[in-house]
Amino acid sequence: MEGIFQLDMREIRYFVACVQTGSFSRAAEVLFTTQSSVSKIIKALEEDMNLVLFERLPRGIRMTREAERIYPYALSILDNLQKMQMPDREETIETLSVSCNPSSWFADCFTAFYERKQKEKIHYQIYSADCREIVERVRERTDDVGFVYILKDQLTVFQYYISRNYLEFTALKETTAVLYGGKNCGGGKNGTVDFSRMKLIQRFPDEFSPDNYWNITDDGGRSATDAETVITTNSDYIMERFLQSEGLVNISAGYLSGKPSKENAAGWKRNLTDTRILFGYIRRRGEELSGQAGDFLAFMKERLLNG
Repeated sequence: MEGIFQLDMREIRYFVACVQTGSFSRAAEVLFTTQSSVSKIIKALEEDMNLVLFERLPRGIRMTREAERIYPYALSILDNLQKMQMPDREETIETLSVSCNPSSWFADCFTAFYERKQKEKIHYQIYSADCREIVERVRERTDDVGFVYILKDQLTVFQYYISRNYLEFTALKETTAVLYGGKNCGGGKNGTVDFSRMKLIQRFPDEFSPDNYWNITDDGGRSATDAETVITTNSDYIMERFLQSEGLVNISAGYLSGKPSKENAAGWKRNLTDTRILFGYIRRRGEELSGQAGDFLAFMKERLLNG
């Protein structure tokens, strides 16, 4: 382990750049050097430390457990160096970067969090994506934390999938799948649900999300795949506007608290109680959340608890 104390700042910068970009070539662009130079320095660093820091993949690189362990220390070194170089800076602007499945509830929650914290020096990045992209963004440290909806009967498979990416999932609330029907569309509270006669507006399908609705059945035992999906979108705003039209139906998770704008837009809704959905968050395994990410998570738990 003596080699750790012989590292120079260039090796630390190269290591951090590789972690943050997930690629030797992209790290080279950030560092204004060549890919071969980055690869050479990382290889020398691994030899000096007697550790394998990155798995070389067909596309990019992935941190090993050893790299995950030392990465926070490398960040701390660079952060302290920056503070030494700028001693007169009076204010530090903190950041919070999160990703989420498209959700009106999440948008409302984040807006309320911003209003509570707006006097603080914080910059935010909010990215909407499907489950797989959220996993990638959290794994590659693009986001501090990611929020997803998962079909409960896929939880075991999902947990295995994210564990291979050095991540973990924590459920915050369990809800049910819901049919939201547009105005003058049959199948309401007292009507019969017949998927074969429905036209759906859905988000882009995702293996682990409620949009993968193949196992949901109607009153006649027909699968939701018998319905015709005529519109796909990842925008809640577009979803709500189209549900104001006649004849369209959406299958998604029930609202977590309060009353959704989607419900206001729809002519009716019907709970599909046999299909349970988990809402929760993805984080990097074994790492503490940043201060702002921890604050936001606590705020969300408060909202979920109080409804």
